[in-house]
Amino acid sequence: MSQIRSASGSLTSVDTTQSKARRADSPLENELPFQQSVALLHAARERLVLTEACPIPYPTKDDELVVEIRAIGLNPVDWKSIDYNFAIPQLPYIAGRDFAGLVVKAPAASSRLQVGDLVLSPSTDYRDIRKSAFQEYAISTHHNVARIPRNVPTTQAASIGVAYVAAALALGVSLGLRLYGPSGRDQIDLWKTVRQVPVSTIPADILAECLSGIENAERPQPGDWIAVYGGSSTSALFISEIARLAELKVILLADGVKHGGRLSERQGCILVDSHDPARAIKVVQSITKGRLKFAVDTVGKETAGHLVQMLQAEAQEGKRAHLVGLTGVPKEKVDDVVFHSVPIKLFHEVPSIGLALMVWLERALESGALALPEVEHAEGGLGGINAALDKMRRGEISGRRLVVSV
Repeated sequence: MSQIRSASGSLTSVDTTQSKARRADSPLENELPFQQSVALLHAARERLVLTEACPIPYPTKDDELVVEIRAIGLNPVDWKSIDYNFAIPQLPYIAGRDFAGLVVKAPAASSRLQVGDLVLSPSTDYRDIRKSAFQEYAISTHHNVARIPRNVPTTQAASIGVAYVAAALALGVSLGLRLYGPSGRDQIDLWKTVRQVPVSTIPADILAECLSGIENAERPQPGDWIAVYGGSSTSALFISEIARLAELKVILLADGVKHGGRLSERQGCILVDSHDPARAIKVVQSITKGRLKFAVDTVGKETAGHLVQMLQAEAQEGKRAHLVGLTGVPKEKVDDVVFHSVPIKLFHEVPSIGLALMVWLERALESGALALPEVEHAEGGLGGINAALDKMRRGEISGRRLVVSV
């Protein structure tokens, strides 16, 4: 038995008799191994190869920590990047964006994290394979992990990461929504925070999105409508949950036959069947009475175009409408509608932003303020990732997250 620290700081005993064998002469911490197993990609459009005797990743900065991975959350990008040859900066490559596990080496710098903490880590810095999920040990940073409370299973925690980060940045930075915790507590204002950091610390390719995307007077207020296309996705779940806490009125567009039973029960949301896009546009216009100014698309350029037809700027008040595309926006600009892309780099490049998101998430998880994704468990550990990705390729995973235990 050993002790694991929860987000509240309390210790709980867990059975570690089946944990991986360790060596006392590890270069990291006592009783850690020199080597690990990795699911390695040697070329695009090829299968991952389970490879043993790979080196353990090592911290190079004082704010970095080492996590022994216990669960991996699979994302659509994990198979799409392999099949379509994008976001693969080197070969061989270690993929994977979401993991949860045990802190086995804490940051050298002063930190809220300790050895023994259970944490989740969204790996948005995909160019650094030390931080990738398809391995037994990974690096993260102090500002890019959230401690997992005892009321959240580790496997479910592994399903949260990147989807939550994308949702929070889309709402908090691109649209300027203030993020509220339960009963209005734990407010964070990312729109204001990003304007307080040195401009030189914001990557040049997202600078305009961060600082010029939306004016203060245009930001969402309680009672405003927001429409989300692809309402069954995990990102849509977190968008709707964060928007609900901020007292926005949420419309989810999704296949009513496939997802209606589950989404119709989501608190504070209206479900509109997206099977007939032309009809869906008219339904949303009727519901919002022509006052929809905010929308997020999680599907693609075509559905983002449908959202454009639903949006209505308030030209007389100088308030433009705003559309965030998680996977793309229409090529042609539209008068009085601002297109946004999610500035995902902020999470790992600007510590104050990443830390604010992770601390807010810790509190939201511990209080139970957020509904979490439905999880399906995949077998086989690292060696089972290929089969799990195949299920995603075949479209067998919809409206839930596939998680691999390691």
